[in-house]
Amino acid sequence: MAAEIAAGRLVPLLEDYNPGDIEEIHAVFVGGTNLPARVRAFVDFLVENL
Repeated sequence: MAAEIAAGRLVPLLEDYNPGDIEEIHAVFVGGTNLPARVRAFVDFLVENL
């Protein structure tokens, strides 16, 4: 996303209202052998993008 902003394809909005805080996000789910692939894919997405 930083490349798109640098290239001018995206512009940041509401920066005056962003306090710059960093908050932890926790994904809690019941694991085990019956974990649906969509849940694992979503958790992997969260890890990579957040």
